[in-house]
Amino acid sequence: MTTMNKLITWNFHTAVLIALVGGVAVLIHPQLLFPEITQRHDPLARNLLLIVFYLVAIQAMALAFRHRRHGHVDALFMGGLLLIAALGVPLYSYRNEIPLRPPLVVGLAYCGISQLLYFFHIHAWNRH
Repeated sequence: MTTMNKLITWNFHTAVLIALVGGVAVLIHPQLLFPEITQRHDPLARNLLLIVFYLVAIQAMALAFRHRRHGHVDALFMGGLLLIAALGVPLYSYRNEIPLRPPLVVGLAYCGISQLLYFFHIHAWNRH
């Protein structure tokens, strides 16, 4: 395994760890990313927390699937899903006037890009 393969694989596993641990941390302490949730925002903010829950659950299932089947399609799926969330969450937050801290969007984008990079690198590597 080349150094580039090791770096991309390490980055992928780091992104998965960030997605899982970060998601659980946000679910336990929502004020980490939603600093000024008021009673007016509460139902709308719960929707964002539900999205975070779904992303964490899907990431955990995709990781289990990857290790069980030794496939890489899950990285393509999760990368795309996380990038869509990185675009959608700020729009939802802006539209509903929910204050949102930027680390959520940056984290979603990083994890999505890392997983897509991993998929396309592994896919290209297996073709050779």
